[in-house]
Amino acid sequence: MEIYHPKDEELLREMRRVRRSAKRKRLIWGFVIWLLLSISAGIILFNRFYMLSVVQGPAMGDTLPAGSLVLVRRAEQGKSYEAGDILLFEKTKAVPAEMEILSPKGKKRDYCKYIIYRDLGSTRQYLTRNEGKVSWVTDQTAADEFESDADGMLHLDTDGMPNGEYWLKETHASYGQTVLEDPIPFNVNNPVLTQIKRVIAGPGDRIVLSPYQAMRINSKGLNTTFTSGREEDVTVETRRVNVTDGEYFVQGDQLSLSEDSRDRDFGNVSQPEVLGRAEFALWPIRCFGDLTGQTVTVESTGQEAAE
Repeated sequence: MEIYHPKDEELLREMRRVRRSAKRKRLIWGFVIWLLLSISAGIILFNRFYMLSVVQGPAMGDTLPAGSLVLVRRAEQGKSYEAGDILLFEKTKAVPAEMEILSPKGKKRDYCKYIIYRDLGSTRQYLTRNEGKVSWVTDQTAADEFESDADGMLHLDTDGMPNGEYWLKETHASYGQTVLEDPIPFNVNNPVLTQIKRVIAGPGDRIVLSPYQAMRINSKGLNTTFTSGREEDVTVETRRVNVTDGEYFVQGDQLSLSEDSRDRDFGNVSQPEVLGRAEFALWPIRCFGDLTGQTVTVESTGQEAAE
């Protein structure tokens, strides 16, 4: 015979409440863990393929004004780009190095010759230039020589030299002086600029620049409807540019303000310098939209000036 007690029902209600509470906690914690894992996976995948970038400077004009927030697809191995693509890249701005060379007694080392080397672990590499591009050799006799002027000043072009520490070694002394035994240390600290520009021409294209006529690509005029059109402040040196493999001729849409491949010192953008292709503008609202597929055409035939 069972004896009913009112507290038995209270105990059952309390047990049900505890079970419901435990179930809610498990659901909440499960949702939190799932959300954190999803966010983490999303961030990892996003960072693997995309990056957010803020446009610096006015070079892209109305297309992407300064401060625009852009979604950039990261550069991929072997990826090539077409005319019209907007690339984000890091380019080193070379600042010529000028040094006054003195002897231990403070005498100017005029008309003395030097070579540049760097140490990579146990390997010593010497600087030489092939067709204007820096390369490094282990044979000292193949290194380029640099000569100081009448005031003992040495002027060095640092274009293409990675930032870091280098050494000058004197190889020949002028008349009445003996060769310095100790090498001379110096540093290259060229600023690295992150910029965004439009591809105008790719590998194999030929460009003619002149201050007296519009730029021509492969003997055809360029449709510049995507640009500001104002070039009054631009000084272009007359020259021909042959775009080689792994390089791109780039230009900003704000022609009068953009520092780009039209300038010989700026040059073309090489594949290793490319961070990625701008695919979508997020901000400001008036620029919101897709940035891909904006072809650059030549005036005579309407064909793409692509690589």
